[in-house]
Amino acid sequence: MQSRKWFYRQLFSYMPAFFIVISFIFFVFFQLLSDQSRKEAVKANETLLLQAMSSIDASLKTIEQMLMTKMLKNTDISAFYNRGTQNDYYMNIKLVEFMNGFKNAYPLVDSIYFVRTKDSFILSSATSSSLRDYPDYPFIRPYINQEMKDVGWTSVRNFEEFSIKGPKRVVTLALKAPFLKTGQGFLVVNVSADAINNSIASMYSQDVSYIHILDESGRDILPINEAAKKQNIVSSAISPVTGWEYQSGLMNGKWFSVANQLYNIWFMLGILMILAGVAWIVYAAKKNYRPIEQIVTQVQKFSQNKATTLLHGNGQDEFTFLQTAINQMLEQSNSYQRQYREDLHVKKAYLFQQLMEGQHFTRPEEWEAMRNTMQLNDFAKRQVACVVEMDKYAQFCSLFTQQDQYLMKFALKSVIQETAQEHGSFAWSEWVSNDALGVLLQVEEPGNQIAEILDHARRWVEEHLKLTVTIGAGGTASSFSEIPDSYAQAQQALKYKMILGDNRIIFYDLLEKEEHGGMFDYFQLVHSIAQSFRLGKEEWREKYKTLIRSIEQNLLSSDHILSLADYLIYSIGREMNKMTKEYQELWEHAGRSLLQEAVQVSDTLEQVETGFEEALGRFYGELQQIQETRNHSETIRRVREYMDLNFANPDLCLDLLSDRFSLPSKTLSKLFKEETGQKFVDYLIELRIGYAQDLLARTDLTVQEIAEEVGYVNAISFGRMFKKIVCLSPGEYRDQVIRENRDMTAL
Repeated sequence: MQSRKWFYRQLFSYMPAFFIVISFIFFVFFQLLSDQSRKEAVKANETLLLQAMSSIDASLKTIEQMLMTKMLKNTDISAFYNRGTQNDYYMNIKLVEFMNGFKNAYPLVDSIYFVRTKDSFILSSATSSSLRDYPDYPFIRPYINQEMKDVGWTSVRNFEEFSIKGPKRVVTLALKAPFLKTGQGFLVVNVSADAINNSIASMYSQDVSYIHILDESGRDILPINEAAKKQNIVSSAISPVTGWEYQSGLMNGKWFSVANQLYNIWFMLGILMILAGVAWIVYAAKKNYRPIEQIVTQVQKFSQNKATTLLHGNGQDEFTFLQTAINQMLEQSNSYQRQYREDLHVKKAYLFQQLMEGQHFTRPEEWEAMRNTMQLNDFAKRQVACVVEMDKYAQFCSLFTQQDQYLMKFALKSVIQETAQEHGSFAWSEWVSNDALGVLLQVEEPGNQIAEILDHARRWVEEHLKLTVTIGAGGTASSFSEIPDSYAQAQQALKYKMILGDNRIIFYDLLEKEEHGGMFDYFQLVHSIAQSFRLGKEEWREKYKTLIRSIEQNLLSSDHILSLADYLIYSIGREMNKMTKEYQELWEHAGRSLLQEAVQVSDTLEQVETGFEEALGRFYGELQQIQETRNHSETIRRVREYMDLNFANPDLCLDLLSDRFSLPSKTLSKLFKEETGQKFVDYLIELRIGYAQDLLARTDLTVQEIAEEVGYVNAISFGRMFKKIVCLSPGEYRDQVIRENRDMTAL
């Protein structure tokens, strides 16, 4: 209790002088920096103003350009003005969909409506009416009467389409439609003034700065409070796009001037207080030294022999004596704490599990109370959650006895903790499953320090324990509430062990956050592999290698890889079900089981690739043997080869093949279905559409030219069949391929 009194005595003796002196030094220093701060504030305001103006101008210009582009390219808009009628509901619905889509794409847009002058008709996203009955007719009338031309974006005005909603403050752009001709009407777009304000609100703090935007008539476009109107204008600029004037300044900027004027007064007071503070500290030091003498005397009286031992060295002062005595007491206390912690390991493991799952400690104070007792991590410092997973655990269990397994797991846990200590860190580790060790690292500098600790531990385990581990490391947690997220990230990182390999460290932050390419592309490739199997084509091997390369490049997780493996097994099974019973029985007894076994015994992508390829090759060989024993297998193979070379012949049909291969057309059709699992016409369509997809992707040929290249005389019939198979028109498919190529180039 006396030590605490002495602490307060020291605190009240020194701290007042310290804070007074530092406070006056701070104010003097503040005055020296005030002028520079004002200059920087003015420069920052100018930069803010230009950024806000550029952002708004770019948004308005983009809206105007996109509207012009749509008016040029959108056939529905041209049809609306050239031959549209008020009763053409289908066209009106398509234009309403266009307006809604445009508003969704550009959130600044409040409303759009089309004006057709030939029949005085107006169509908006919410209603349609005659020109004179539309509430915004007073605004559009000068444009129709050609009293206003090419004025660009208007000043702020009130737009009220429905009286029940009330007026909205908007700026408007009216474009002739179509704008390259004399025009049959106008397209009017209204941009919300509130939306403009929201778009730049995140650029600055309204408690520090303000921005005014005045239109050409001097009216405020953005809402502004009375306090901002009273402030001085620091920066201003005129927009080259809209002609609006942008003004900005600082809130409460007058206090800087007042503080600067008091510079000399603060400086003199600061010097005086420094001198007074020094004098006070000297006086307090002399006065507060007396309790130290009393403490030393009491310790010496308590045990003369002990005190003699502590003061054995020559030249030791009172503080060294006290420090030595306190260190011995602390050492004894730590011994008791170590004995107590040995009984707390089970509770620590339970707390670790709760912490990783986010089910405990809603307040940091609760954790601090337990941390002091159990010597756990300090949440005031940054934490990184990791999961250390033992590789080939089934093999590990088969090689070592139960006792040896426990010893090696204890060694693994210990090496993690000791390695962290060697690198100036602290690690809390607990086993979270039979083959996984959860680790919570307390670090000073995340990044290189974490990598060094984990790599050091990984290499030590590989060298001395004769086993390997793969470590998943999550992101840095700045507070205890972020630790469950870091732990989840570490577990997610381990899911990439299958593709990246074992015996390594996988950092979640270094992984791609989004896998390139959608799963739909992989499913198409898997389906193509299954079809090649059914048709007995050797090209399935190249497609399989393409699938593996794509998985490696896009860093798919183990969950996605296993899903693709299951889908490949399902797809081949579905294709085999189209064949005769002999093929189906072979798949059920040989093919499916081989592939499923390859998935179960694989831990990495390399193992999956090897196991699957061997299983697929063995099953494919057995399929070939069956096909060779069938009487008409060779004939159907030659028919397929002839179709592969001559599918572009528009006269290719069953009758032509029947004459060429000396088989009745019905017999040929039946044999073709039995051998390939597919009808003749379906196989021919598949060949033609597949080659057409390739031409659309790699050439600039027109749709008519491509239709003739693949055996269709009529482009309309070709387009209808293409959309039925691909679910996209030829033009839409080409646009999709162009977008995908552009996205891949950007990546």
